Formats: sequence, C-alpha cells, structure tokens
Amino acid sequence: MRLTKIHIRIRDSFIPWLGCYRHVCVRRILSAVFLALFALPCAWSQVASAISPMGDQARQLYQAGLALVGSGHIDQAIGKFKQGLEIAPGDKALLDAAGAAYSMRGELEAARDYFIASLKVDPDFAPAKQNLGIALFSLGHYAEAEDQFKSLQNQSGQSYPVSNLFLGMIAEKRSDCKAALLLMENAEPLLNKYPDAELSFANCEIQIGDPQRARQMLSAFDRTPGKSSSQYKQAADLYTRLGQNRQALAELSKARSDKEQAAITEEKRAGLLEKTGRLDEAQRALENLVASRATEDLLLDLARVAKERGDLPVAMKSLRRASQIEPDREDSYLEFSTICADRGNDALALETAEIGLGHVPGSYRLTVQKGAVLEKLGRLNDAEETLRKAIGIQKDNSIALLSLAVVQAHSGRLAEAEQTLENAVRQSPDNYYMYYFRGTLLSKLASTNSNEAGLKDAAIRSLQQAIRLNPDYADSYYQISELYKPTAPRLAEQSLQKCLRLNPRHSPAEYSLARLYLRNGKTAEGQALLARFKTQQRAEEMQQQKQLLIEAAHD
Repeated sequence: MRLTKIHIRIRDSFIPWLGCYRHVCVRRILSAVFLALFALPCAWSQVASAISPMGDQARQLYQAGLALVGSGHIDQAIGKFKQGLEIAPGDKALLDAAGAAYSMRGELEAARDYFIASLKVDPDFAPAKQNLGIALFSLGHYAEAEDQFKSLQNQSGQSYPVSNLFLGMIAEKRSDCKAALLLMENAEPLLNKYPDAELSFANCEIQIGDPQRARQMLSAFDRTPGKSSSQYKQAADLYTRLGQNRQALAELSKARSDKEQAAITEEKRAGLLEKTGRLDEAQRALENLVASRATEDLLLDLARVAKERGDLPVAMKSLRRASQIEPDREDSYLEFSTICADRGNDALALETAEIGLGHVPGSYRLTVQKGAVLEKLGRLNDAEETLRKAIGIQKDNSIALLSLAVVQAHSGRLAEAEQTLENAVRQSPDNYYMYYFRGTLLSKLASTNSNEAGLKDAAIRSLQQAIRLNPDYADSYYQISELYKPTAPRLAEQSLQKCLRLNPRHSPAEYSLARLYLRNGKTAEGQALLARFKTQQRAEEMQQQKQLLIEAAHD
C-alpha cells in the first residue's frame, strides 16, 4: 500500500468587504445621500414654520440657498448661506443649512463645525442635532453620533425613525445585532430607502442565523435605486456568505471601481467563478490579474484552478514564480511537490520539499510531505526518521502519525502501526479521514495477515465511523463495499450504488458494481455499467494523451 498524498491546504478565511463608509471618499457620498434624504426636508420645514428670527434679506438668501441645493448647485448655495450669515451670524437655521450643504459637498469636518455652531445657539435644535449625528456617523465617530441620535429618540416626526435607523447601524458595527435589528425595524419606512441600512440589516440577519430574512432584505436592496460600487461589493459578500454565488457574481458585475479596486473586484470574481464551477473563466481572470500584478497569492490561486482543470504546465509555472516571489512561504513548495508526486516524478517532488525546508526549516507540512515522498521512493528508514521529526514540530500531529503508521506497516511492524493509528484517531476523534485511512489500512493488512477476521471487523467499524462523520465522502463507501463483498453482497451493492451517486466518475466502484451485477444475475445492468466504464476509460486515456501533447508544447 502506498502512502496517500499528504497535502493540507490551509486557506485564509474569507475577509469581508469593508463597509463603504469606512473610506473617506465614500463617507462623503454617504453623508451627501443622507443629507439629501433628511436635512433638506428639515430645512424647508424651517421656512414654513418661521422658526428662525432672521431678517427679510437673510431669509431671502436662505431661501435662495435652499433652492440652489434642490437644483444641485451646492457651491452657489454655500455662497448664499454665507452671505446670509454675514447679515445674521448667529442664526441657527442658516448655520445648519450651511453645514448640510458642506456635507453634501463632502467636506464633513467643515459641516460638523457649522452644526456645532448652530447647537451652541440652540442646544435643543433638532435639525442640527440630526445633521450633526449624520456627519459624525459618516466620519466614523460612532460614539459621538450615538449621543446625538439618542437625544432625538423621544422626538416626534421624522427625527424618530432617522434616529432609530442610525442607532441600528451603529449597533450593527458593534456586532450587537439583536439591538440593531429591533432599532432598524422601528425605522420603517426609511429602512428600505437607504442601501447601507438594508445591507446592515441583512448582515445582522445572517449573523443571528435567519438567512431567509437576509435574502428578503437583499432582494429589497436590489430594488433600491442609487447604489454605489462599494455597496454592490458588500451585497456580493453577503450573497457569498449565504451560498448564493451566482447572485454574488451578478452584484459584482454592477460595481464600478478605480484601477486598484477593479483588481480586488476581479480577484473576488475569479473566486466566485471557481465556486460555481466555471473554471475556464476563473483561470482566464486569474491569468489577466497575474499579467498585471503577479503576487504569490494570485499565483497560488491560479495554480490551484489550473490543477483542477488538469492544466498542469500552467499550474507548475505559476508555482515556480510564486516560490521566487516569496521564497520563505511554504505553500508554493508544497503545491509543487504534490503535483510532481501526482505525476510520478517523486525525485523532483522530494527535491522541491527539501528546497522548501531549506527556506522554511520548521515547516510541519513540508516535513510530512518529505516523509510521504520518501515512502513512495521506498526509503522507509529515512521516511520514518523524517515523520518522527514532523511529530515533534507541533502538538496537532495526527497527519504525521497516520503517515508513520503506513511506514511501519510497510516495514512489517503491524502492531506498532496499529498503535500509531490508535493515537492518531484519539488525537482527531472528529476527523472522518482518520477513520477512513485507518479502515483502508486495516483492510489491506487483513488481506495479508492470519488474523484476517479481527482486522476485517476493525476495518469495517472504522469505515462505518468515517461514513457517520462524513456521509458525503464517496470512497468510504467503495472501501467498505470491498469488505462486505464476500459475506454480505447486498450491503456491498448498496455501498457501491451510494458511492456512484456521490461520485458518478468513480471508476473502481463502477467496475466493481458491474461485476457484482453480473455475478448476481443482473446481466443487463452489469453490461450497461461495464460499457459506461469502458467509455470513461477511453475518455481518460484520450485526456492523458492530450495532456502529454500540451506538456510537450510547453517544454
């Protein structure tokens, strides 16, 4: 029995897109949108109710400024408000309107100063409090913004839902989703008029475990006009977390970005293409990214996708470049060594692992990989020495223990191998692969050992546990079917059928089930399965020939 490929691919957890209001230019957009929604209606109401005792000339300038804001002429509006303040320098409404105009121009610090000046004139002036809260929120000063909105929660009219909306978004940023959802639900109907609030709401629904409501809110987001590129990217992230990768791709396609952000968006798009099985498109996207910005992470992603597609020359070329960019990172050496071993070039696989260990001498994964390749080369003593070294590198060493057990079994030390396997399983009791591997090894040992019955029973129990822990791993059913065949052909048949439902291209299971059908008198089923098996074999042979031609062209 050969040592199974030992390759542990540890990928970074997905990093969510940053909230759009965390970036200065986007904060300005946020403030402008909110001021358009909330500040201008307040300003117009001020005129109607004559709440500010300004003179006629100042009032005319104030009204002219509001009209200019309403028509989108923000700079001219600021000029009118400033002229009004020269006449009435302490007018709270003019100060508030000037602050709102500065916010809409993206100058949040200047806007904040005007709102504060307005509140110095009248500390209870609700429009200025509301607008100051919006500006502070847009600047990322959430604690100060919270103070403003809390003081408005008992106000009637528009201030109540506005305050709840912002307090809800602040609570979401603090990961207090229970409070956030309650507050935003009390912000109706504003919640479904502003995209950032909808995204905050959907994020909280995902966090508390209600994906249905999250999807409903994202559907509402899709119908809300005026969305920014950053908001589309956030929506794509939320759809990805919900497992709706196609919808995530659709959201990303709507995003417009500058050059740097475009590269990030394209990288995310490549990942989604891979997840949805569109590997050709994913590889092209990654190749385009690498052509303009060849980082090690991008090269490793390209190598992984190319390997999945069977494009080994591109995979190996990418891994070579990755190791040159960051020679002290183990991933590229590990990937390269694994591909070499898969292709039967064990000498190059060993050399690659050793070069990697020269740069990363304490790498557990590379040490285990070296041990695995040494075993394939038949250098069992060297393999055992290397794997024992790996066991001492880190506390979680179950993979090294499992590999050592294989070496011990090949050396004829079956009792030691069994004990080592027991230790590996004890260390990782919830790891289905440990039980799968143990069952497979015990099955092999049973075929060459006088205590066949005991080893076979132990192998069946181990594989049954592997299936309980992971019922979707096809090969567990194939391995256990081989043990069932002599005494329980019906169970063997059921296991092979399950294997092929999970993996219709599992050739050994296909052939084994065809033979079983023929033996049990199911001639038609057996012949049909054999024909399919032969067709698949021919297709695989043609693919191998094609791959040889591709590799020759790259040499």
